[in-house]
Order: sequence, then structure tokens, then C-alpha cells
Amino acid sequence: MNFFKPNTKIIALAIGVIAPMIFTPMAHAQFAGSSAPVDITSDKVSYQGEVTMLTGGVDVRQGDVRVLADEMAVYTTSAGALSQDGISRIVANGNFYYLTPEQDVRGDRGVYTRTDDTFVVTGNVIMKQADGNVITGEKLIYNLTTKNAVVIGNCEGRKCGSKGRVNILIKNSQNSTGNDS
Repeated sequence: MNFFKPNTKIIALAIGVIAPMIFTPMAHAQFAGSSAPVDITSDKVSYQGEVTMLTGGVDVRQGDVRVLADEMAVYTTSAGALSQDGISRIVANGNFYYLTPEQDVRGDRGVYTRTDDTFVVTGNVIMKQADGNVITGEKLIYNLTTKNAVVIGNCEGRKCGSKGRVNILIKNSQNSTGNDS
């Protein structure tokens, strides 16, 4: 008889409470609200109305923040106007990386939505902190304003083992400094 069936969403909400204690916030999420210049490199760029398509080794940098992807669609509020203020949504597909001095986030796809200031990474998500802490899952939802994070797996319960569930590795601060006491 099964009295308790773990729910990945409940586990993810618990992680949302634990993660801020483990991981420093994405303080360098600049692409939405910084006045620093944005440097974009790609193999090809095309404008399709209110969408700018970047393809081939896309590398976007602003300050000490870097976003990498195979392709990126930048949605703007007006046709042909690629400006920081006019960006409404960014969809990055393939080998997605969000890199700051404090952390590296990677996955298959990353989507930023300006209206709710939310950054969603899906597909084999790995978030590594500079101090060595790591969290993995299938989906990361991070609100850049509130700094609340939710990580979700794609398998429920102990029957999955660690495969498909949210996994957290917390490094011992003594080990990271070389003391093994």
C-alpha cells in the first residue's frame, strides 16, 4: 500500500527554499537592467520583423556576464530595433550557458522573459557555484527580481534513485580550503 507518493513539484518548492541558502543569487543578471554595453558575436544574424535571429556560436557579453548558445532569438517591441530597452524576450537554444564570476548555469535551452523578469533553463540543467556547490535537475526557474529559484526533476520518488531527480552537492567549506579535519 502506497501512503506517500513524492511529488516533484513539492520537492522543487522545498529546493526553492533550500537553494537560496546554498547558492548565491544571480547578482550579475545584467542583460535586462544594465546600462553597460552588450557585445554580441555570432556566425549569422538576420532580422525578421520584431525578431533578431543569431545563429552559429552565439556569444553575448555584458560586463562580466556571458551567455552562449548555438542559436538565439531576441524578441523586441518594435521591428528592426535591437536595443536593451526594447527586448521583451530572449530564447537561446542548444548548448546554453549563463556564466558569471559566481556561477555557471548550463542546459539545453534558456529563456528570459522581461515582463516577469524570469530566467528559465531546461534540459539537463547544471548550476555550479564558484565555491563548488552544484545543483542539477531538468528545469530551473529563477526570478531575477525576487531571487527565488525553483529546480524541478523529471522523475518522482526513490524508485528513480538520483537519476531524473533534483540533486544537490554541498561542498564542505573545510575541504574547499584544503583542510581535511
